Amino acid sequence: MFIFVTLTFFVGTIFGQEKLTFESPKMTEEEQFSNHLPGNMKCDACTAISYQLTEMLKKEEAKAGNKKLKESDYLDAFEKVCEAKTWENYGLKTVNGVNRISGKGLEADQIPGMMQGGGKWPGRLSMKCYEFIEAIGEEGIYNKYRKNKDLNKFLCHEHTKDCRSVLKTDL
Repeated sequence: MFIFVTLTFFVGTIFGQEKLTFESPKMTEEEQFSNHLPGNMKCDACTAISYQLTEMLKKEEAKAGNKKLKESDYLDAFEKVCEAKTWENYGLKTVNGVNRISGKGLEADQIPGMMQGGGKWPGRLSMKCYEFIEAIGEEGIYNKYRKNKDLNKFLCHEHTKDCRSVLKTDL
């Protein structure tokens, strides 16, 4: 059972009051019930995963004095990122009438609105993260990170093309 909530605020501006309305996302059946990521959200998911992997590797290399990590260290880093716990603060937010994944590293995170988190989202993002590890391998991903210090282009535009066909719209 899902409850849809609408909140309305009046915000004072130099031009008077402005009405802001936030609604909880209205999900499709696929967004509600599928165990897999809906196709229209694969770019957001890939972007979130590449962001979290990049940030974790930066953090671990900083702890190692900005030197190349030992295999055991980057394996542990990947395991931490792909755990469902990493994705607990991600969820669905409606932005300009379109449902988007929201959380750290994503455009929708910076847009005011109501986010519906929990449910299947942490598991879906975790599963997608592990799919990258299985398909490319930890060493392959880490080597790409070492070369570019950012995994978004590689994971989301070259390897999967999840973001290649998405036309970026202004949020």
